[in-house]
Amino acid sequence: MTAAAAAAAAAVRAARLRTFHALLATLAGTTPELRRDIDAVLRVVESEILPSRGLDSEGLVSAARQIVSLILPVGRTPDIAVLDYRDQPFDPLWAGGAVERALAPVDGSSDVLLWVVGLQDQFLGGQRARSARYQGAYDAAVDTLNGLTARMSGRGRITVVVL
Repeated sequence: MTAAAAAAAAAVRAARLRTFHALLATLAGTTPELRRDIDAVLRVVESEILPSRGLDSEGLVSAARQIVSLILPVGRTPDIAVLDYRDQPFDPLWAGGAVERALAPVDGSSDVLLWVVGLQDQFLGGQRARSARYQGAYDAAVDTLNGLTARMSGRGRITVVVL
């Protein structure tokens, strides 16, 4: 990617983020709970849109927990684990160990939400999104992760969300 293309992409991301902030700004002034909930959503969106690394795995877990608590009834919130592929390439050979390490903090939980972060950027970022080869590789990576978690489902229910 050229410097001009990177600058244009950063400008588009910043514009999207400003629009998102503007849409939520009218809601943020109502109650402290709503302000906190909107902050959690913004932290996740910022980590996905902004070019910097954004939230670490712990931050993503806390933001995801807050977002899920908005959707699900009280007491039904699953434990959340994050598998972060933003800094390392996906390799099916080592994916089993990575899934095990990601699920280790929630070991023994009967209901787990596994967020896989950075996989879409690796396979579908930029011009790759138009390539059938990269889309096929992405689908294979998602199938691999789903298969690995299905083998571990003896622990309880594991839901995989790929971002």
